[in-house]
Amino acid sequence: MSGSGQRVRVVVKTLDGLVKLKQTALLTLSGYTAFLVGGGVHKPLHEHLAVLILSYASIAAVTAINMYFDRDIDALMPRTMSRPLAAGLLSPGSVLAAAAAILAASILASIYLVNIYFAAAIILGFIFDIVAYTLLLKRRTPLNIVAGAIAGGAPALGGWAAATGVVDVNALLFSLLVVSWVPPHIWFLATYFRDDYRAARIPMLPAVTDHQMTAVGIGLGSVMMAYSVVGLYLTGAIGVASLVYSLAASIHIFALAVGLSTLERGHREYAWKAFRIVNMHLGMSYLIMILEKALAM
Repeated sequence: MSGSGQRVRVVVKTLDGLVKLKQTALLTLSGYTAFLVGGGVHKPLHEHLAVLILSYASIAAVTAINMYFDRDIDALMPRTMSRPLAAGLLSPGSVLAAAAAILAASILASIYLVNIYFAAAIILGFIFDIVAYTLLLKRRTPLNIVAGAIAGGAPALGGWAAATGVVDVNALLFSLLVVSWVPPHIWFLATYFRDDYRAARIPMLPAVTDHQMTAVGIGLGSVMMAYSVVGLYLTGAIGVASLVYSLAASIHIFALAVGLSTLERGHREYAWKAFRIVNMHLGMSYLIMILEKALAM
């Protein structure tokens, strides 16, 4: 690999460790899908670019701020100890200042380029991710993921409001789809990395209880996912193809939860495979929604 290629690889790896590039992209996709399905498909190109860029920038900024506050516990877990702030590769103060500036600029630009509701969704995501989840609940209670889930649903809420100019039942249903996806996403991952969370004394549910109880929580999340997509179909927000796939995905996630609950051993490896499937299902659900909306034009 050439010197320039190596430098690019280092930069990408550093950014990934700071803002979780794939997760940020998936949450941005959730907001953009809600925007398109809500009628944004007919908006001018500059509004599409504004929603995409401001969503990605604000989510990345909030993630970096989260890394700032979690750098001490990240340094205790093998999975996260190589992250830039935990490993001492970047100045914490500089990262916090840059992330805060990007977040503030994203909020101000959102008010001007999109609408106040889109900007409010960014603020909502910040409050629930940084204040409620990271600072207040993450180190204290297994219920921490409730606040994290609400933060995860904020981009979808904002995306729908960016297209429609209102926060209505469909905005809440799109947000609920992500809110209910977050527990399976996090708890399958935390089951695989349970020892890491225990080492850092983070009371994530799989770290403080057995995998059967974790499976119950994941199963409930899958049921909530099904309710949210049925609601979106009944209001006319999504079509039959989106309903069928998303329901099948919810049923599959429920089946994965059942499978986890029946295992006596080997549940760590099972959880890792399930984690990847859960992420795939959300991404595919959104892509089908976008495709169905495009074909209906």
